[in-house]
Order: sequence, then C-alpha cells, then structure tokens
Amino acid sequence: MQNYFENDFTQYMLVDNIVHIIYKKGVFIDLQASKRIVRDRLMFQEERAYPVICDIRQLRKVDKAARDYLALEGSLLIKALAFIIEPPVSDVMTRFYLMTNHPDIPTASFREISKALAYLGRFIGMVMGLSIF
Repeated sequence: MQNYFENDFTQYMLVDNIVHIIYKKGVFIDLQASKRIVRDRLMFQEERAYPVICDIRQLRKVDKAARDYLALEGSLLIKALAFIIEPPVSDVMTRFYLMTNHPDIPTASFREISKALAYLGRFIGMVMGLSIF
C-alpha cells in the first residue's frame, strides 16, 4: 500500500495504521468533490478498514449534499473518525455535522492531534468491535 496520495482537495497519508486526511486550505466541498474524496480514500486504503484522522482546520465550506454523502458513503471502511478542528469555524462545522448526520461510526472532534491519535489508537486492530491483539 502506498503511504501518500494527493488530489485537488485533500492529502492522504498512512501513518502507524491510521489514515490521515488533511483538507487543503480554502477548499469548498460540494457533492462532486465529496464523491472524489471518498473514491480516492477508498482507492488509497485498498479496501482495508482503518481509523481516520481528518484535519479540517483549513476547510472553507461543505455544502449540505456533500455532508449527507460524506455521512453515509463517506464512512465506508472507516473504523473510527477523529476530526481535528480549530475554533470557531471548523468547530461549528463539526458540531453541526455530528448533530444533523448522526454518523454510524465512532466519531469525535479534537483541537490537539495527540489527543485525536490517542482516541483512534483504541480502534487499531479492531475487527467488528473485537480486538485482534
């Protein structure tokens, strides 16, 4: 599996069995962009499930159709999701997303990457809720 991939909207990295998705500065995510982001992530992950850290601090806006798509199809092959936020903008976007979309996977937001990684660490090696260690 490759360790790095980039498209017009995001960078994808695999570090210590956690997929890192970093949104590029000032991007606007509409439905078409969200479909590409998910398609590229699934290709990057090579059909394997991982915990995902999603840095949205530089993200400008996500429209409703994109949020809906990301909440459903966007959660495929994600064991758990941690958002990296920076108040006030990305904090408001994340709270709104969590309240309106109710993701089916464990999801939390953090201001510090170290805390997000600690949270996601619990999901490394988990298969269908069972530890494989």
